[in-house]
Amino acid sequence: MEKVTTAYFSPTGNSKKYSILLAEKIGLPFKELDFTKRENRQNNFEFSKGDIVIFSAPVYAGRLPNINLFENIEGNGAYAVCMVTYGNREYDDALLELKNICEQKGFYVIAAVAWIGKHTYSDVLGADRPNEKDVLKIEELAAYLQNGIEKQDFLGKHLKVKGNPNYCEHKALSFVPQPDEKCSQCGSCVKKCPVGAINNKTLLAYAEKCISCFACVKGCTRHARKVEDSFFPKLVEKLEKNLKDVEKEAEIFLLE
Repeated sequence: MEKVTTAYFSPTGNSKKYSILLAEKIGLPFKELDFTKRENRQNNFEFSKGDIVIFSAPVYAGRLPNINLFENIEGNGAYAVCMVTYGNREYDDALLELKNICEQKGFYVIAAVAWIGKHTYSDVLGADRPNEKDVLKIEELAAYLQNGIEKQDFLGKHLKVKGNPNYCEHKALSFVPQPDEKCSQCGSCVKKCPVGAINNKTLLAYAEKCISCFACVKGCTRHARKVEDSFFPKLVEKLEKNLKDVEKEAEIFLLE
């Protein structure tokens, strides 16, 4: 490996955390490309053979975020590891979607992983992830990458992952956080929003732009943003009731 790069979209930190952990375990200096920042999704990036790029993104209702993610990257034969994070429900077609994007952009995908992270809407689901088992799997994956690339064991092999090639439909999530009475008008939510959905004067979010990633909610030190929809707490309660006792494990897919 000539260089390692982490390329992540991570509004609440899960995807960044896993991609950085893997890069650290590989043991080489690495560069971070944070695609949560809009300017990085507008600039073009190119890689070449010998590079390895760790792609990581969250799962929203079974798909990648609907923002043309990683479309401005050219692989030119570089290696790629595709990773998604989800809140203990299911990742559906998101991992396959990410793999297909990377292959279409000229990367050779040599591994893919679906990790469990803290659920966007809950403080309970996935709250302790990554745990010790996750870290052990990250170490094993790093060793697999190092050995495979060094010995050129990956040549001629193809990666298969779970998912329906006719991806499930992007579902428009209607949970739009808005400021409440505790809001101090500091404007930090405007800076944290990855899609520019918050008015910089009123601090109100535009429903047509919001992707319900909750970056503004998690990043507000005064806990001053919330979803006003009365259905939202019922959904969270249902999710926690159905999933809090389900301890899902990470799923790793390697070349055959």
